[in-house]
Amino acid sequence: MYVELHVHSFYSLLDGASSPEELLDRAAELGMEALALTDHDGLYGAVRFWRAARERGIKPILGAELTLEGAYHLVLLVENAKGWANLCRLISLAHQAAPGKGRAALPPAALEGRTEGLICLSGCRRGEIASHLLAGRPKQALEAGRRYVELFGRDRFWIELERHLLPDDGVLTGDLVELARRLGVGYVATNNVHYAKRCGHRLQDVLVCIRHRTILDEASHLLRP
Repeated sequence: MYVELHVHSFYSLLDGASSPEELLDRAAELGMEALALTDHDGLYGAVRFWRAARERGIKPILGAELTLEGAYHLVLLVENAKGWANLCRLISLAHQAAPGKGRAALPPAALEGRTEGLICLSGCRRGEIASHLLAGRPKQALEAGRRYVELFGRDRFWIELERHLLPDDGVLTGDLVELARRLGVGYVATNNVHYAKRCGHRLQDVLVCIRHRTILDEASHLLRP
């Protein structure tokens, strides 16, 4: 059974378009037994999400998508109480190191000694590994993967695969699968969800325009396909 492990609610400010309840209702409609919440650089919706999930009989998986130095993304999922404590600490460090309010930039070195109880997904197209592959830097992608394996262990680091019908998705997915095999780790499919139903894309487009201070007619390069 498919379970979505990369989900943004409207607590991913000016990016996610749906409430935790809307996301959980849609997960229930699709027959999912569990759902993750991985908002950007914060756990603002965690309590609301956890309570609503329990009310609907869905297992809540808490986590966050952290922004690292270099603007790379990394998804961390909480496995236990120690993982929750480590994730809270990492989010605090990411905001402390940020160049401005409302932004985050976690120094990669901050992960050392703070990965216990956390499961790591390599992230979306803005993840370090995918970014290197898209830029034609397979050696750097492999080096980054080895670093994450060393930090999290082979059983808690997973290569993340996404298909959004972009022209290079097929090539990127193939390269990520091959890299996972070279690293000896598994891979997992996600959708990097930003709204509960297809009609939510209109609101998400508007939120992205507000964030970038532009208008819809000039934002095609910023909007999700």
